[in-house]
Amino acid sequence: MLKYKINKICDKINFSFILLMTFFTSMFGIVGNVYAVEKIEGGDITIESLGTIIKNLATKIQVFGIIVAFIALVVFTIQFIIGDDETKQRKKKTILYTLMGVVVLILVPSLINFVIDTLG
Repeated sequence: MLKYKINKICDKINFSFILLMTFFTSMFGIVGNVYAVEKIEGGDITIESLGTIIKNLATKIQVFGIIVAFIALVVFTIQFIIGDDETKQRKKKTILYTLMGVVVLILVPSLINFVIDTLG
């Protein structure tokens, strides 16, 4: 029972660590240009320009997600190696879900290109 509570506390600490690392990585790691717009005029947006905006946003989300997934995989793998049988089963599922998330993140640009090509 005590070991279960310790594992639960470790999970919360690890989640907090991942959140903090994600925050600091996003704050100090990848910072893009910021453009100020005084007035927005309509009529200039096309499927191609909207597609470019979506692709740029998706790329930033993809990089951010892969960084978070890498950190999570390292933490979960260490917990998998150290943990007991119950912890190993939970971490095994968590690692598989994280890997599936990485696959989805890798496929996002292809899906966006498919949708833009279909609409264009």
